Amino acid sequence: MGNVEFEFKLYSYEQVASYFKEKKLKNIILFSQARSGSTFVTENFSKFLNFKDEQIFNEANFLNKHFIYLNSFVKKHNNFFLNVNEFVYKRTELVKEDTLYIYLFRTHAEIKQSYEKAIKKNIYMGWNEFYSRYKVLFPEIEQDIHVSLFNHYIWEKQIGKFKHALTLDFNSFQNMKGFSKDRSKFYGLKQQDNSTIYNFPTINKNINFNIFEKFYFFCRRILESRKKNIINY
Repeated sequence: MGNVEFEFKLYSYEQVASYFKEKKLKNIILFSQARSGSTFVTENFSKFLNFKDEQIFNEANFLNKHFIYLNSFVKKHNNFFLNVNEFVYKRTELVKEDTLYIYLFRTHAEIKQSYEKAIKKNIYMGWNEFYSRYKVLFPEIEQDIHVSLFNHYIWEKQIGKFKHALTLDFNSFQNMKGFSKDRSKFYGLKQQDNSTIYNFPTINKNINFNIFEKFYFFCRRILESRKKNIINY
């Protein structure tokens, strides 16, 4: 498939930063998909916006959780930079004042190429299969297209649900320190430059849930497992 046009506009990271500051917003929720460059953006763009380490929550903090966990986090916490690449269907329910919702856009051709490279290097983690399960929830989108493109069309449908929402162009980070244009030497899953590999993103310990809340989340995950329904994941 050749060039694809979307209804949303792409913004550079400088433009997104200006919007965040001009609107005097407090939180950022970064939506992404696997292989879109979210590790680099979460680690570097958050610092560019002066978020501290204890305020930054990458995708690993919510991996394999039930949606209720993420939704409760958003409601209970403030002044955070959060990245999540799951919960595609229900992310429009993450409503919070003073929050900027960002979708990280990388061309679907580049994402697909990254899938193929991961398969060759035997580090593929089933991203196509995972996101394909969301397709049935969006029957109005062409079902035969690659999931990397399908996810862009989902965002096109969702962006209008948020008061403050922008689409961030991953390629705009090429002039940011630490960005490597030559990605041919990357061997692991989570990387920022040729000397740094982030295969295991760290878990932020600054999540404020008590034992009763944690037990409730556990029960919800068991009762509404991913095998039964992808909606909550």
